[in-house]
Amino acid sequence: MKQQRILSIDIFRGLTIFLMVFVNELAGVSNIPDWMKHRPADFDGMTFVDVVFPAFLFIVGMSIPFAVQNREVKGDSPFQFWKHALIRTLGLLILGVFMVNSAEMNREANLISYGLWTASFYIAAVLIWNRYPTDWHTNRSRLIYILKGIGVVVLIILPFLFRKGETGAITGMTTSWWGILGLIGWAYIISLVLYFVSAKNKYFLGLIFAVLLVLLLGLKKSWSVFPFDIAWLQGQTGHIAHSLLTMAGILTSLLLRTDGINNKMVKKSISILLLGAFLAGLAFLIRPHFGGISKIYATPAWALYCAAICCILFPIIFWLVDMKGIKSWANFLTPAGKNPLLTYILPPFIYAVIGYGIYPEWLRNGATGFFWCIVFSLIILWLAKLLTRLGIKLHL
Repeated sequence: MKQQRILSIDIFRGLTIFLMVFVNELAGVSNIPDWMKHRPADFDGMTFVDVVFPAFLFIVGMSIPFAVQNREVKGDSPFQFWKHALIRTLGLLILGVFMVNSAEMNREANLISYGLWTASFYIAAVLIWNRYPTDWHTNRSRLIYILKGIGVVVLIILPFLFRKGETGAITGMTTSWWGILGLIGWAYIISLVLYFVSAKNKYFLGLIFAVLLVLLLGLKKSWSVFPFDIAWLQGQTGHIAHSLLTMAGILTSLLLRTDGINNKMVKKSISILLLGAFLAGLAFLIRPHFGGISKIYATPAWALYCAAICCILFPIIFWLVDMKGIKSWANFLTPAGKNPLLTYILPPFIYAVIGYGIYPEWLRNGATGFFWCIVFSLIILWLAKLLTRLGIKLHL
């Protein structure tokens, strides 16, 4: 029997994607207050902008127990399950690397124009990862394979047409970092493995969370007590911090699922709030000793504070939507919640096609720029809704 869907999770996901689109657009606006921008790497602090990406990691974690249960109800074998998980991770890594390289392209030296290269990548992604209508799998299965095959061929060709570096001397694509989607992919697979290691038990998972946090603290301080070489692991502290955020989301879902979703809702909400308070207390204690708060450096305090904020925000949405039935206010977020990947890649695809220079300066400056970013984000949600109705729904 398929489990009941918790609408607040979809709405939280939609809100997070909407804000991701908004803050990405806001990054190109000048003369706005500092609290609307990412904090510099060495600044001890964060703004709401620095919480948006962690919030998505948190909601990825919240979705994991429900997704696992749905796969089990469908009767997936362990091989089928892990095949699906690894393909999803690989897809996110590929998308992330292509997006990073698109931003780092030497546009003068590239063998084809930036717009054509980037638009081709996003079209290929849609062809490969679109969830085609159910009847197509029966009546047009050959067409599906053809479309996916075209997408794969395009992704294979594009790296050979790519140039980067000051003189365009670097041929092919390189990985300077994994991109937002790639970082999500790593956090997803690490947390998924740890979820199974914990035997899906919230207390055991909490213990693993604590061990991972201690490991992160030790790596940040280069503790010499570890019985292994930490040189390689010290370069992975970002993945560990991101996985902590995802695991906090898993813990929140496990608290919701205890004794059934519809039972003891108030008690569960209080438990999640207490989890948030505990994480915030930990962040307060370790902040002065382990690098302060920095999104760029993925410090432990930053990860814990962001997880705590999510543990406070989600029960509010849960109370409004699932407990009180007040959900019409979030209707505009539905496209982003149901089709998050398409919503996220729509802005860079649009800019690849029409270019960044089409806006007048006043739409990239001050208050007018801020309000334009809101309007632009709403337009993206409307386009996502339209494309979803047309049968374009990306699924990894």
